[in-house]
Amino acid sequence: MKNIDYDKLMENIVNNVNEYLNKLFDKYVVEAENISSVLTNIPLIARDFTLRGGKRLRAILVYIGYWSVEWGVESMNVLKLASMIEFLQSYLLVHDDIMDRDEIRRGGPTVHVWFRNKCFDEKLAGDCYHYGLSQAITVGDYLESLAVNMFSELDLPVNVIKDLIKTYTHALRTVSYGQFLDVLFSNKPLSEVSEEDVLLIHKLKTASYSVETPLHIGAIASTKYTRELLNELTDYAIPAGIVFQLKDDILGLFGDVSKTGKPIGSDVREKKKTILIIHAYRNASRSDQLFLEQVFERKSSNEISLDDIIRVQNIVRDTGSLDYVYKLMERESVKALKTLRESSYINDNAKKILEYLLELFMKREK
Repeated sequence: MKNIDYDKLMENIVNNVNEYLNKLFDKYVVEAENISSVLTNIPLIARDFTLRGGKRLRAILVYIGYWSVEWGVESMNVLKLASMIEFLQSYLLVHDDIMDRDEIRRGGPTVHVWFRNKCFDEKLAGDCYHYGLSQAITVGDYLESLAVNMFSELDLPVNVIKDLIKTYTHALRTVSYGQFLDVLFSNKPLSEVSEEDVLLIHKLKTASYSVETPLHIGAIASTKYTRELLNELTDYAIPAGIVFQLKDDILGLFGDVSKTGKPIGSDVREKKKTILIIHAYRNASRSDQLFLEQVFERKSSNEISLDDIIRVQNIVRDTGSLDYVYKLMERESVKALKTLRESSYINDNAKKILEYLLELFMKREK
């Protein structure tokens, strides 16, 4: 294939995955309703949360991995696995929103907020805040079950399905390690968190789970993969994933809420110790260091004001931290591009779209 319209290709993948996800949710709504009409709350909010937005990046990467040896081969297996990775993404986001105390996701209420509001609207007895958290955890678990079930739907040799499950479960363990560290470091003093700590989290969470895992799952499902191919995909995925996360950190502090779907400075209220913050703290005046310590170590999320967020933004700019992170992104981008250009196993079309995606990671606004 020559002169591929990458935007059109990705749009087609997104549309196909969304259509298939809708069909699956239709089935699960009926399943829940056959047990009790009240249970339809689970698949209905799961559907809304999953389909209200999102870039479907991981689904797209499953396709690219599937086509990394032989470009453009069609199969229901790849569609099912692309849908599986979106169930997994929603599952992790539901639980992540609880841990981060986020109230908005993709322009709508997070699942725990949706259930909390429902509790108030229906005047249920008990603590509506706890009710929202409890039911959201349940919905997250439900979504993970939908992801795992997709493996039983595949028309692939047993040894390939076994390798897919190994890859999937390894990814879950890896993202769990990253999430553990993320929560831990969010509760440590700024002086005890290093740039290396943050980069490790980015590698374990975003790079491994969001880029490497879908590429590997797609490649394995093609049945044409080799260990050398998987290694090359990893060598691209880790630096590309770090680029994606570093840009996410920038958007979390400076992003436009109309584009990101998250409140301004959401990462500050979540006490996220990104490289933007760590580098700024190391290079700030003592008075600005004391202010950052107050915001990230002593104030509660509700006590952090818009003025506080604006001052954090100014400190990050004035210390050169924003420019520093952009340079880190460029450094990691060069690593990923070098892998693609030296690759012997990834086909040319896959290389081109992976390079195109890397450019999008650098420039994205949401």
